[in-house]
Amino acid sequence: MPSISTTSPPDVASRDSDEWNCKSRDNEKSRDNEKSRDNEKSRDSKELDSKSRDNKQEQADYYYSWVHSHIIKYQTPALGLFPRRRSSYVTDNVYCGVVIWALSKVFARLNDGSGRQIELELTAVKTMRAILCCFSKQLHKLEKFKKQQDPEFCLHVKFDPETGEEIPQQFHNIQIRSVSLYLFYLCQMIRSGLVLIYTLEECHIIQNLVYYIERAYRIKDFGMWGQGRKDRPDEPELSASSIGITIAALRACDGLNLFGSGCSHETTLFVDPDAVFRNVSILHSLLPRESKSKDVDAALIMTKGFPAFVVEDPSLCSLIEENVEGELRGCHGYKRFIGDRGGRSDLSFLSQDPESQIDSQTLSESNLSNAQEDLEWPFIILFQTMTCVFQGRTEDVERYRSVLDPLLFNTDGYPTIPLYHSSRTGTNNTRTTAFQAFLILSELLEKQLIHPHDIDYRREKVQSTSGGSPIIQIALLSESTAFQALLSTYGITSQTPNQIESVYVWPSKKLVDLLYYHGSDEKLGLTGRPKRPLGSLCTSRVWKIDGKSVVCIPLYQDKQDFYISKDETFIAKAIKSHLKFLRTHWRESSRPTFCLFLTSVLFKKNGKPLFKLLNTLKSGKFKDIPIKMGRLQELITAASKKEVLNAAPNMDFHEHRILASPVLCRRTLSIKSLTDSKTELSSSRSTNENERKEVDKEYGEIVAECEALSEEDLLSFATTDPATCCNVIALIELSRRRGKDYRVDGDTITELMEHHYKTQDGDWLALRCCASFLRKTVDSLAPSVSAVIASGRSLSFGVHGQPEILVEGPMHPRLLRGILHDQVGEQSLLHSSLQQECLIYIAELLIDHPELFKGILIIRLGSLIEVLQSAQRLEQRPLEKLPPHLLSKKIRNLLSADQKSKEGQWKEHRLITGILGRVPDDFPSRVWLILQHQNIRFFCGEGSLVSSDILSTKVSEPYFAMKIERFLNCFPTDTRHFVIELFHVLSATLQRNPEVNLVEEFPVLEFIEKSEVRLEQSFEEVSKKFIGCLIKYEFVRLANIENCIVS
Repeated sequence: MPSISTTSPPDVASRDSDEWNCKSRDNEKSRDNEKSRDNEKSRDSKELDSKSRDNKQEQADYYYSWVHSHIIKYQTPALGLFPRRRSSYVTDNVYCGVVIWALSKVFARLNDGSGRQIELELTAVKTMRAILCCFSKQLHKLEKFKKQQDPEFCLHVKFDPETGEEIPQQFHNIQIRSVSLYLFYLCQMIRSGLVLIYTLEECHIIQNLVYYIERAYRIKDFGMWGQGRKDRPDEPELSASSIGITIAALRACDGLNLFGSGCSHETTLFVDPDAVFRNVSILHSLLPRESKSKDVDAALIMTKGFPAFVVEDPSLCSLIEENVEGELRGCHGYKRFIGDRGGRSDLSFLSQDPESQIDSQTLSESNLSNAQEDLEWPFIILFQTMTCVFQGRTEDVERYRSVLDPLLFNTDGYPTIPLYHSSRTGTNNTRTTAFQAFLILSELLEKQLIHPHDIDYRREKVQSTSGGSPIIQIALLSESTAFQALLSTYGITSQTPNQIESVYVWPSKKLVDLLYYHGSDEKLGLTGRPKRPLGSLCTSRVWKIDGKSVVCIPLYQDKQDFYISKDETFIAKAIKSHLKFLRTHWRESSRPTFCLFLTSVLFKKNGKPLFKLLNTLKSGKFKDIPIKMGRLQELITAASKKEVLNAAPNMDFHEHRILASPVLCRRTLSIKSLTDSKTELSSSRSTNENERKEVDKEYGEIVAECEALSEEDLLSFATTDPATCCNVIALIELSRRRGKDYRVDGDTITELMEHHYKTQDGDWLALRCCASFLRKTVDSLAPSVSAVIASGRSLSFGVHGQPEILVEGPMHPRLLRGILHDQVGEQSLLHSSLQQECLIYIAELLIDHPELFKGILIIRLGSLIEVLQSAQRLEQRPLEKLPPHLLSKKIRNLLSADQKSKEGQWKEHRLITGILGRVPDDFPSRVWLILQHQNIRFFCGEGSLVSSDILSTKVSEPYFAMKIERFLNCFPTDTRHFVIELFHVLSATLQRNPEVNLVEEFPVLEFIEKSEVRLEQSFEEVSKKFIGCLIKYEFVRLANIENCIVS
């Protein structure tokens, strides 16, 4: 049997081997091909990267030459400013510095070794420091303006480009926007790593510039265009664009260490978050308008978009965009605002080429003043483009670019943007360095040579801190261990100040005193933060001062704030408002933390509101607000901390502890138990009720009786303790005769009143009289005024029927005190405290229930009190004797009832709406229709409404509504609503009978008297009488309107 071979036959083996080798060679070839393809791809990628890099390098070199040719070429060698002929403006220099800094970022990305990055950075630094040098020459003005926002002390923003001295000629220098823009980009550059601040003195100047702009929400300036009101350009007004860039600047400055991280707290900028909130509030009250006189304005593009980005409501941004695109966009750019002819503008936002012989005055007086149409400005397209780049709207970027490119012209081989376009004179091709800076910056962003975050560090921070509702932390402090034990029996856990020795609890006023030194510099003549109250956002932080932790109690718990802190129900309401405010406006990632200081005085009468609230907070939630209560030492770890302060000279921390403070030291009551206290309260209430029925008299009656008393009888009241309202009013009458320093039993009348003010707890009329006599003012009153102004309304102080003091903008606390105590107090002493109370309650209602004020343009505090007093007379309980929380409830009820009472209550409705000044929503449009129908003049005494009033305004403009309101003020309150009804009848009549013409001189009050209308008549009855009067006394030119029916 033949053996079986284990090897293949030679031919077969050879064949298999050849096949294997072939496959192997094929695989090797395949791998070689793949490697070759990979290598080719790698080479292609490297070539592409190299080409891309070469392309970017070429682009960077191109822009470098462009910037040198059109911008850096004109920088003054000595100081570093960019001139416009013989002047230099802050805004121009900032934007020139920004584009140079942005270009340095391009070379930084390329890692260019030519040194151009350093050169550009230092050029930008030179510009920004030149502006700082100019401001440092005006520190005396800066210090005065911080305390008193007077135009005389505002910083000049127009300088001599060679010396940096302010230009002495008349100029619209009230431009908060310019200072804010400078601070905004100074902080951006510092955050990017540039060293701009060299000394501690310069840090103090920057900190004081922050204090300078903090109150932009109540400073009228000349806005972006260097113009005031549309109809009166020399009169400044509140501008949304100025407030917007201020908000951006404050947010950019907040917490920035000017020397870099890890440096002294003295070089860290402090920004009051409550000031930021008030600016935001006023901004949103103005939007979508630019100001009261300017309905649509292109400056709002820079507010909602680049560079500010401070309008966070998408629907509001869309509305602004629609208004601007619909009313201002043209074929060659955008109009600045409707009615802009450029004639009075100083054009301070641009910097003209020094080689050009055309200055801004020439532009204003020659080319612009003759224009019969609104001018179109191409540079505004650039801000729209940059906004789209930041928001990633690529298609819109291309769309705006396609509009802009045909408008550009060539200068020295580089694109140049025109100044403006007029349909009469054509395009003005004057070259401006500021406009060129906008153009270059836009192109750098469009071509992605720089990214938005390269020049907007602040925007990243704002986006990262915005989130949901924060967890609010609350620590409860008891005044003593005895009161702590009492609270614990009701399930309320608290600490005493001795149990938190590692943490210092201060009244907010002590922190205000400390901040007075932050930024102060004796050598420069600068103090720190002006002594103004700190709001809820500030007092909800833990402050690190010289390594020690300090917590503040809220302002509404500070007894010195006002007597309303003695009303436990009001305190409970204030705590609720505080929580809602923090939930809505807290922007930090850490938790807001504050202390509530519980005293036996708060629970003396009726602790039920506070107990109910504290037990609700214990559950961990108040409505939809998450709450955490606990020991203060434990809460601090998650609390928001602000470590920016050094202790004031010779400060003793223990001296400022809460119990050692004269502000909050209160007499501790011996309370056996809360039940005993309530029993005593019930007994005293029944006694007080009986006494009240016998002797409960109004303030005016008591004053009249005291005026009739002899001096001996008045003195007999002075020794009574505790004092009643009669005793206090007797002392006031005695001081009127003998003076405030007259002594009674060894004490002056002022000292006695201070004693009564501190010890009196239940007699609210006595407390109000003491507060008025001692000129007490709520520390937080100015923010309440701002809340009213933010709602788009004005405020009137003064007793009803006497001259009123109208407030149409936010006010300095010093001016408010003068109005209340010097002017209102002279009309009625009691009103100086009552009107403060009403203002506080109204500000709260405007925030929580704005619908209650529908149709009220001017909130008249005196008239409001008059209505309330009339209602209280029917209840036989004087308004001035009500506790604060009941007074606030009466105000809300009145405003609610006024909106409901009509049918069957026409007399009451007309009287209340007349006193409150409420008008229907469509009333301005009805007046407009009548004035537009024919040439007519309605008059009453010196007041009038004429057809010419509508020529320079729109029906929607606040100024037109204010003209109507001032005309209505000429009428008695019982006639005012008849005037509103008359215009309703006239507008309806003219709409249905356009052929009818009224007499050209229309005496409104005389007409109403002849109509013989009565308050109790229905509107239908009044309408018929008005139509009958029109015919009978020939107030119309066409008499066939007997069949007119007004519904």
